[in-house]
Amino acid sequence: MKKPSSNEREALLIALLTRLFTGEITEGQLLRTLRKDLLNMSQTEYATLVGVSRRTLSDIERDAGSPSLAVLNAIFKPFGLKAGLLPRNPALMKKLLTESSETAP
Repeated sequence: MKKPSSNEREALLIALLTRLFTGEITEGQLLRTLRKDLLNMSQTEYATLVGVSRRTLSDIERDAGSPSLAVLNAIFKPFGLKAGLLPRNPALMKKLLTESSETAP
């Protein structure tokens, strides 16, 4: 599989984050897609890279279990992401995204 360019990686990340923020995908689906499409890594390879067990990674990708904030930060760090507070309500999240894009320079 051809490694995506920097611009392609950024575009994929933005598209996936938008889908996450609007409730179309889960954090687990986001992680799985990023791991496979950006890094082209197996669960075992990625788990070793971020310092968690393959089972923990698998559980997170299946949206099972309750990983700690430290684990979430470790698994998303290679993508330049960290866990944060977001509105649970998709309509509120869309409003927040719309307002922030309107006020951006």
